[in-house]
Amino acid sequence: MLYDEGDHLPGGRFSMLTAEEFDKLATLLKHLHICMGLKFALMNDQAREIFTSSTQTDFCAAVKSAAGGLERCLGCDAAALREVTATQKMKKYRCHCGLIEAALPVVENGQVIAFILLGQFLDETPREKQWRRSLSLLDWYPDGEGLSDCYSRLRQVSSEELSSLIEIVHACIAEVRLQGMLSAAQMSDGRRLTEYIAQHYSRPITLDELCSHLHMGRSKLFELCRREFEKTPGELILEARISAARELLQNPKLTTAEIAQAVGYPDASYFCQRFRRVCGQTPSEYRRKCREA
Repeated sequence: MLYDEGDHLPGGRFSMLTAEEFDKLATLLKHLHICMGLKFALMNDQAREIFTSSTQTDFCAAVKSAAGGLERCLGCDAAALREVTATQKMKKYRCHCGLIEAALPVVENGQVIAFILLGQFLDETPREKQWRRSLSLLDWYPDGEGLSDCYSRLRQVSSEELSSLIEIVHACIAEVRLQGMLSAAQMSDGRRLTEYIAQHYSRPITLDELCSHLHMGRSKLFELCRREFEKTPGELILEARISAARELLQNPKLTTAEIAQAVGYPDASYFCQRFRRVCGQTPSEYRRKCREA
């Protein structure tokens, strides 16, 4: 019972989890699924599914196949995730059919950057009592009694088991984020510099900005560039812009002025001068040769 791509939570923030961190977290959730037999789903900050550990239960598949069933499931999850976004706390809830699910937020710097959903299961209450509750909620379903067999195969999870499982999930999240922070800390100054330029070349980049990002003075910055790249900071920025321009020039729909703007040159004439200085030809000549190649 997962959020559909057509549904969105308020905010729509860009997730701060990297693709590598998503992959690592998904792998850990897959191992938990193997151990516990429960379904885990990992979603980004816009509640779009990135990973699911298994197919849905037979009970859920039957409910969703009925007219209006899928819409009820999506609405139930949407309401739960909105509450989780607002409170930034785990929510355990019963779905519209009486099954138990849990939604956990992954929070960083006061923002929800991902969700983990697990379910669908029953608690330690006698199964027959829970079945009667679910049957009363299924008055819209064509043949509620016919679901009793697949309902009997749903797993029961005690409150103690669920609490322990939630702690393990939190530990998995912490481990993934710690590995990410360690990787960032181990990144060389040279790589941090080139990655920063690659992310920001479309706008003006000042020396003071680079120094602030790398936590070093101007003399250290120039020394770093000379030692690792045999270039000045300005030459590294120029190199990144011209490299991006070469790729964009292969798109015949973009004008030279549009490309200049995209790589950080509001003045198209100045862009053409810089491009010719590096490449030995004008952008138009480069584009023509690309078409002829």
